[in-house]
Amino acid sequence: MTSMQSLPGRTIIGWQLFLATITAVLLLPVFGLVAAYSAFAGGLISAAANAIFAARLFDDKGSWHAEHLIATLYRGLLGKYFLTIALFILAMVLIEPLNIAALFAVYLWVQVSPAIIAGILKI
Repeated sequence: MTSMQSLPGRTIIGWQLFLATITAVLLLPVFGLVAAYSAFAGGLISAAANAIFAARLFDDKGSWHAEHLIATLYRGLLGKYFLTIALFILAMVLIEPLNIAALFAVYLWVQVSPAIIAGILKI
């Protein structure tokens, strides 16, 4: 069973998508459409990278030896970082106009949310 099939993994990714959406909706009347869709894009970048990382990390059916687990962790983190960079580049190239502050702010907000969500839901 992968983390994406388990309740905590799906719950956290689901909450991240919800936070990205609700933050964009709340920004819409205050800062306008550009900030709202830029914020949503930042939240999606964070949630997508975290979902791919979780799937890669917990889908491994290999050994439980420390060396194997650390190698799996490093591969997952490198993949997450490269995906994040690629998605940011795509967002900056394809989305026009773009509010960079909203993009990065909501990316960071959604990025730190798993700790908050796990603490609140006690998972």
